[in-house]
Amino acid sequence: MTISNEKALAHRHGRETPLETAARLRAEFGIELSKQARKPLPRPVYDELSGED
Repeated sequence: MTISNEKALAHRHGRETPLETAARLRAEFGIELSKQARKPLPRPVYDELSGED
């Protein structure tokens, strides 16, 4: 089972961009993004998460 999953992921990886993968998964699970969720977070948020100041 795991080997077949790995093969499927490897095959799909060459065809889908990360944005396409995210869109496909949102569609599969019925998740819709709000306008606010579509806006990127400010740089300081990422710096704080990574431990950089």
